[in-house]
Order: sequence, then C-alpha cells, then structure tokens
Amino acid sequence: MGLNALQQAVEKIIHMGDILSGADREYVVQFAFQTGDTELTEKLLDELSQPEADSEAVYSRFNTMTDFKPDWIRSIENLLVSIEMYRIQEEKAVHTLAEILSAFGMGLSEQEVKALAPEKIRDHTAVLKNNKEGGHHLGGRDTGSGADHTCGL
Repeated sequence: MGLNALQQAVEKIIHMGDILSGADREYVVQFAFQTGDTELTEKLLDELSQPEADSEAVYSRFNTMTDFKPDWIRSIENLLVSIEMYRIQEEKAVHTLAEILSAFGMGLSEQEVKALAPEKIRDHTAVLKNNKEGGHHLGGRDTGSGADHTCGL
C-alpha cells in the first residue's frame, strides 16, 4: 500500500483542476495506492493529462505494472483509499477552520477543533458573534431599566 504515493497523487490531482476526467482521477488514485510508486504515478498523471491521451490505452499499459488481484481485495483497497482521501480532506478542513476561528478571536488549536463537538464550536462562535455585536442579551432593546434583561440577579 502506498499512502505516501496516494497523498502526493491526490494533491497533484487537486492542483491540476479539471484536466482529468473522474475516471482518470479514480484510476490514478487506485494506481498510486496499489503500487506505492510515486515516480510511476507521476508518469501516469503526465500521460493522462495530455490532451490527445487515450485513457484506455494508458490504463492498459499501466495495468501491466500492477499485480492483478481478486475483486474482494480491490474492494478493500478502494475503501482504504477512500478513507485516506477523506482523512486528507478532514485535515485540510480542520486546519482552515482553526485559522478562521483564530482570525475571529477564538484561538483553538487543530487538536482542540477535532476534539470539540460541532455544537460546542457553534456555541462558542455564537457567543463571539453576540459579544462582537455589543449585545449580551437576547435581542431586546436596552432601556437602561434592567427590565429588558432575561436573567435575574
């Protein structure tokens, strides 16, 4: 299994944009995972990204470089690839969320963001929003009399 090759392939595919078809992307990811060979995966990406590339011919040529496995093994490998791709996306999302929260004054590390339930993060952001807007009460007008406040002393 080539998790390093898989990660590099996913990153390159993301940077390539819409050059590759969905089938080409899936094939590259599977190839990277099965072979673990970053150089061959890079060559595969280069060949598939050519405008005149015949995907089926490229697939056929690169299939000879991988071992043929039973369908159930390929299914397990597909699931592992999916898990790894989601893990990479989760890391990016958590990093981005931590940066955004820090920018708005809620300094949470990536580990804290992962550990907190989404409801807790929403609660914290609601408090920050309320404080930023200057209101510590729940939407009423403050007449100064104290009658507008919902909490008792």
